Amino acid sequence: MKILKIGGSFITKKSGYREPELENLQKIAKEIASIWKRGVRDFVLVHGAGSYGHALVLKYGINDGVRTDEQKRGYADTHAACSELSMLVVQALINEGIPALSISPANIIEQNNKRISKFNEAIVHEYLKNGFLPVLYGDMVPDSALGGSVCSGDQIVAYLAREAEFVVLATNVDGVLDDSGKVIERITPSNFSEIAKHLKKTENDVTGGMEGKIKELLSLQAPSYIVNAAYPERVEALMLGKKAVCTEVRK
Repeated sequence: MKILKIGGSFITKKSGYREPELENLQKIAKEIASIWKRGVRDFVLVHGAGSYGHALVLKYGINDGVRTDEQKRGYADTHAACSELSMLVVQALINEGIPALSISPANIIEQNNKRISKFNEAIVHEYLKNGFLPVLYGDMVPDSALGGSVCSGDQIVAYLAREAEFVVLATNVDGVLDDSGKVIERITPSNFSEIAKHLKKTENDVTGGMEGKIKELLSLQAPSYIVNAAYPERVEALMLGKKAVCTEVRK
């Protein structure tokens, strides 16, 4: 099994409010269709929430728990928004001929203090086995310590990747860049602390930005590749097991 993660910053206007980037969404859907038609079908798709999630989490103040009636309404509204984005993603894939199915993390994942504690992943593997493309996404999920919390797409990737061959993260940048704008070819635990000093914080990102992504990836046994989704041929090359311009993250 392989995992392809599409960043919320690529398919939405992340600094906006529930705004999709439809051109980018259609572009990546066509590329995934090309990969699918070339016979690469043993993968799970995960996408970020972008402006459908981050802005609402901040609006309702639910990044650190869901307790009050207003926060519960915010939880529901944020979940609805994330589901709305996922349906846009799935419909774009269906339009390209892919039998894609959105699976709501709120229904199969539980967390404890913002970390996954239960994950009913059997349904994901069942759909994969039967020739469908399972699609998961960043969402609000139940949390035994906080009442409810954000489960990022990166956390979902990290959990599923325990059995994965590799992970491809398609974002809106060529990879992790140094101060001169050059792509850092490889990140490992030995050089991460130095690289982390130069990572910029992303406004309105409640999931830790690029630094948070890399920390999740460094916990995996499988290699991960951060690539620019604006160059679909790079995404396809990596999914086919070939080389492309990217940053490799390896434990």
